[in-house]
Amino acid sequence: MSVKPIATVRVKPAEHRAFAKLSGDRNPIHVDAAYARRSFAGEPIVHGAHLLLRAIDAHCRSARIAGPLSVTARFLKPAFPGEPIEIFRTAEDAAVRLTISAGATLADVLIAPRPAGDAPTPPHGTDLTPARASRPPREPAVRGVEDADRAKGVLEPADAAAASRAFPRAARALGAEVVAAIARLSAVVGMECPGRDSLLSQMTLDVTPRAPESPLDWRVTRTDRLLRLVRLAVRGAGVVGTVQAFVRRPPAPAPDVAAIASIVTPGEFAGQTALIVGGSRGLGAATAAIVAAGGGAAILTYHSSGEAAASLKRAIVAAGFKADALRIDVVEHSGPLAKAAERFGVTHLYYFATPKIFARRREPFDVALFHRFCEVYVDGFARACDAVASAAPAASVFYPSSTAIAEFLPDLTEYSAAKAAGETLCDVLPRILSGLSIMRMRLPRITTDQTASLIAAAAADPVEVMLPIVRELHQSRAAMTEAGRA
Repeated sequence: MSVKPIATVRVKPAEHRAFAKLSGDRNPIHVDAAYARRSFAGEPIVHGAHLLLRAIDAHCRSARIAGPLSVTARFLKPAFPGEPIEIFRTAEDAAVRLTISAGATLADVLIAPRPAGDAPTPPHGTDLTPARASRPPREPAVRGVEDADRAKGVLEPADAAAASRAFPRAARALGAEVVAAIARLSAVVGMECPGRDSLLSQMTLDVTPRAPESPLDWRVTRTDRLLRLVRLAVRGAGVVGTVQAFVRRPPAPAPDVAAIASIVTPGEFAGQTALIVGGSRGLGAATAAIVAAGGGAAILTYHSSGEAAASLKRAIVAAGFKADALRIDVVEHSGPLAKAAERFGVTHLYYFATPKIFARRREPFDVALFHRFCEVYVDGFARACDAVASAAPAASVFYPSSTAIAEFLPDLTEYSAAKAAGETLCDVLPRILSGLSIMRMRLPRITTDQTASLIAAAAADPVEVMLPIVRELHQSRAAMTEAGRA
């Protein structure tokens, strides 16, 4: 890799939206912040085909493309709108390698000349029979690996003029129609197959510059249920080859209030008014449903997942239990928490606020990332405890720590360090905030949006983890109250 990049780019929000329109790929992982927050990435991500075309456009600033070529692009990590992305170029024999990086390698592109007489054909003799072309659907299809075996289709060409405006150098070198076809590949994966839960992995393309406009044919040629992989043959304007995508596991479902009520003793949490910070998803949502199903009152807070919080509140109330939802940012200020604690007569605080855990990091220790975690796991927790203690001096608190502290997990170094600092805070705060009691527990990997992965990994059910904890916290408070009366 060269020392200096050939370009440093930032995908601006307007450019991100424009590519979604150009490609026809409006998959929610790209354009819906609320949905993306519940995905593995935690926020909207840049389209892989957008990254590829940005790299080719940067390459064409100072390099000439003459004649047919082969392009192999591997997409390794997600890119995010607004972050600085560097593009490096190295020569490999007659080929050129473009490495797209943002601290870590995001994508790797190999561009090599193809003999002019080597006419491209669909891979493995795949029959891409022309059919009536259609526009990309307004909503993405939802296909599992098992549903993709015989999928096929034809999409109308993307707007060549818009492609030329977005990637002018690539359009001059390859032809606007060819650039539009590469952009349209994004819609094949993101909207057609696998659709909503897709994750682009690789493109291997034979490219013939300045080919005339034509529809984009696609057909699934291989599926692998174990790897959750779908491979498609594609053919469009000057583009023939294969595209591979993984099928992501969908976001973790909201807790089933009726199912939880069936395993909770009616009234066992009566008298508990729980303020659940970060209660719209994951462990917090499970805790809210458990407390409410047991006859307590669940006051769940959220920062950005308002729709999920409102949906959970509706489900709890519809089942005949007590719940409320409040938007509170514990990192910015704690005043609303103190007001909520006083207003509702809070007896318990459950603290599940969290940023994105599997975040981009820099070796060997990312100080900025560590401070980002500490803002929530240390500073935010301290403020939350202080706020609740001012209104409910005898509140019981639960702080979820992690078994990652005792394990060597390089990708979680900063996360583990911040959680360890949070544990120390749990030991100190009860000595300062009189009457406050804190239970901290190192929890294992749990099935939540944050831990979703392509390959199934051992993970505990959030309800099974939290039910005994809620019971223990409730019983210990009852015992302390009884002892105080005696």
